[in-house]
Amino acid sequence: MDCNDGNGFVFLIINTEPNTTDPTPLPSPGTSAVWNYKAIYRFHDEQVGQWSDVVSVTVGGIGTF
Repeated sequence: MDCNDGNGFVFLIINTEPNTTDPTPLPSPGTSAVWNYKAIYRFHDEQVGQWSDVVSVTVGGIGTF
């Protein structure tokens, strides 16, 4: 996951279930950010294959505007 904070892609989670929730705090109220995600398949705790394409999601801060 890359939340455009200058750290590049960082580890988010290893999960075998659909509908994973990202616990990263949302941006400040009244602001937005673009978060980028990519994934790779794991087999016996080893990465297999190539990284997926990057998926970008725009997220907004919750609160009074």
